[in-house]
Amino acid sequence: EMWSAATALGVTVGSALEMGCGSGTFIGLAPEHVAMTGVELDPTTAAVAAALYPDATIRAESFADSRFIPGSFDVAIGNVPFGDLVLHDPVHNQNKHSIHNHFLVKAVDLVQPGGLVVALTSAYTMDAQNPAARREIFDRADLVAAVRLPTGAHRRTAGTDALTDLLILRRRLA
Repeated sequence: EMWSAATALGVTVGSALEMGCGSGTFIGLAPEHVAMTGVELDPTTAAVAAALYPDATIRAESFADSRFIPGSFDVAIGNVPFGDLVLHDPVHNQNKHSIHNHFLVKAVDLVQPGGLVVALTSAYTMDAQNPAARREIFDRADLVAAVRLPTGAHRRTAGTDALTDLLILRRRLA
């Protein structure tokens, strides 16, 4: 459904980033003419993604260490990792946001102006009492859509009842 939303918003060709790609779920569902790049911390899982999707570029590294030219992608899509963990990234996480917010901030920076970020994230992105991460995201991007998924939406596939939101952001032109 996330790719369906991105396609409905105009993403049918170009380049896409799946941050924290795991075995490449979003890579495997990408439209035919979208060139995929995945970043996965775990080298074994990255190797699985590379074997499953040989036409994609898979980088076995921490997303905090990934260096891409800002505006390199038409879309960033995926299920960002959740938690209170703070990754060291002096370029994209100067304010020491939690991992899920850091991934969103960096994804916004990596899509071109007018590009999309389509991400599942912790409900704490939108519900946090401290608005700093939201301000940083919304200083650069407009909120296109936000959908709160029901508790238990990930129970069968991921074994968690974590409350999550689907956010669709469009990077501003200026």
